Amino acid sequence: MQNSPRIPVAAFVVAIALAGVTVVSLMAGVGGNPALNELQIGATAWALTLGVFGVQGIVSIVFEGRQLFLGTIEPRLNPLHASRYAVDNLLSVAIAALSVLLFILAGLTGLAIISGQPTAVIGSAAGAGCLYIELLLLFYKEAFIGQEAHLEPRKDGVPR
Repeated sequence: MQNSPRIPVAAFVVAIALAGVTVVSLMAGVGGNPALNELQIGATAWALTLGVFGVQGIVSIVFEGRQLFLGTIEPRLNPLHASRYAVDNLLSVAIAALSVLLFILAGLTGLAIISGQPTAVIGSAAGAGCLYIELLLLFYKEAFIGQEAHLEPRKDGVPR
């Protein structure tokens, strides 16, 4: 089985384009202030969905490689075994950096709420925190859970 980078990269590019169109339409004054109209909400939802799919696909290719193998994969950061690969150390650094960044964003969100900032500022800080939680959970899954699917060779006569 091949793990192709084209689809996740294309999804990420489309997500960036949709986000850019939404930001440009907001700057042009389309929709309410600070509320979004229906098309902007839809474009934002698609941008977030495709962005998450793209990032997960790219991370999968970086950590699992292009060639997928049948069977289960052990967790990469097993506390009982020392890390042998530079990618595993990079994974540890990414988890630590995202944890610190998430803590900072939580503090900024709380500060924005307490200081009475506009809804757009509070929502942006909270939304950024949600995206960083998603990234943190993705790296955490790659590091500690391993492969959740157990793939076995099929013997049902259906070609692959």
